[in-house]
Amino acid sequence: MNRRDFLKGAGAAIVPAALPGALWTPAAGSEKPQSAEDVPADGSPVTAVVFDERYPDCREFAEALAARGAKPFATNQDAAQLWYGGLRAHLAQNPGRVAGLTTYADFSVSLACGRELGLARLYEGAHDGRRSRAELAHRASTRSGAAEIAVAFAGISWAARLADALSRLHAPAVEGGNSEFRLLTAITQRSAGHPGYLNSWLLS
Repeated sequence: MNRRDFLKGAGAAIVPAALPGALWTPAAGSEKPQSAEDVPADGSPVTAVVFDERYPDCREFAEALAARGAKPFATNQDAAQLWYGGLRAHLAQNPGRVAGLTTYADFSVSLACGRELGLARLYEGAHDGRRSRAELAHRASTRSGAAEIAVAFAGISWAARLADALSRLHAPAVEGGNSEFRLLTAITQRSAGHPGYLNSWLLS
């Protein structure tokens, strides 16, 4: 199955919250920053990272996670083949979280394919440079680690810093059976080679 066939079949099932510009309502309350020594509380590391090999930000994101032990998977502009091939085989032997920095189409495919394997969205980010040649607007929603993710957008090399933050995200604390997403926004300098719009994500 290729990405075009997958998107045709799954198009009606894509929920509005997954569309560019549609993000969750921020939850009330505050979060404590995590220390650099923290590891995911649920013991589930990032074991795979999906990236679009055409773009420097995506390659930097993947390299940062690969340095922490995740296996990188280039989309080759068709994430569906990954999820029904090498990536699925890898996850069968190495269960854990899957992170990505990809185009919106490959994010949509990954979200649906991850759901088939019981993986749910823990974090989603949009990195939009369509309105400026100099600046990149970041919008992110996360179920945990909001403070640390915000720090990732406070300096240069945002893609590597974000990858580092995502590698240490704790499972969200659920109180009363509810765990809400928090919304974050930031502006950074636009990276060289940024295509205009990318999505970062973490499935757990």
